[in-house]
Amino acid sequence: MLKVFGFVRRHPSLSHDEYRCGHVGFHNSYGRRLRNIRGYILNVRVNRLLDEPLGKNAAELVAEKPADFDDYWSGFGQLMFDSLEDYFQGKSPALDKPGPEGLEQDDRVADVGGDLSLLFGHPPIQFQVIEEVLQPVGRPEHKIFKVLQFAKRRSDVSNEMFQRDWTGACGKLSGQVPGLLGMIINFPTSLDVMSGFFAPETGAFDDSEIVRREAFRAGFDAITEYWWVDPDAMASWQSSMRAELREEEKRLFETGFFCEVDETVVVLPDRSEPPCFYHR
Repeated sequence: MLKVFGFVRRHPSLSHDEYRCGHVGFHNSYGRRLRNIRGYILNVRVNRLLDEPLGKNAAELVAEKPADFDDYWSGFGQLMFDSLEDYFQGKSPALDKPGPEGLEQDDRVADVGGDLSLLFGHPPIQFQVIEEVLQPVGRPEHKIFKVLQFAKRRSDVSNEMFQRDWTGACGKLSGQVPGLLGMIINFPTSLDVMSGFFAPETGAFDDSEIVRREAFRAGFDAITEYWWVDPDAMASWQSSMRAELREEEKRLFETGFFCEVDETVVVLPDRSEPPCFYHR
């Protein structure tokens, strides 16, 4: 399965709440109709500091966060397809628009609503990730507490060792933590998922955007997603069991920090074998 992250920065004319409204309400209504999409999740960076839900426990979690990190993004989508080919073909007209003669082809799906230049201040920063599902996500029917941990590996640690040891360290604890609803580690790859998905006129391949994209991507080698019942569950973990992970972080990480996101499940991820017919 192909999994792609797309980080976006809201348009400067939009407030945080206006951006979220436009992304969830309009943009996602087209994104969920991409051909053969198998999963689509939107994560919007929460417009508050971590010390609000976690209190004094938050200081350690954000100490290594770069000062300009939030300037790069306001949210990010997670797209899942069966293959790279399906991903590139996802932005094609959809035969799902009701018309007087039955279903009609909707060309706007190929442009995902056509709001790119109005919703975002820059073209998306899009890259493939390889995921390690350490604890499948169990989402109850109420708002939960989701945080991300961005980690940059130490220069004296190989990429192979970093991925193996961090996955192993998290795996040991994933089934033991009270209040933890899910844990997934995502390791970015160098696969080009921009060319063929974005047209040149979007500005995605302008020199300034390439520099911006590379600067952001250079800041981390793993993104770990944690789903918690509530902030208290994470605070309890931090004060007790996280000490074991902290030793691994010191050995593997150059930097590591957390941030909170608000998750919208647009298309529930389906990691099962694909059916033999067009299913979306």
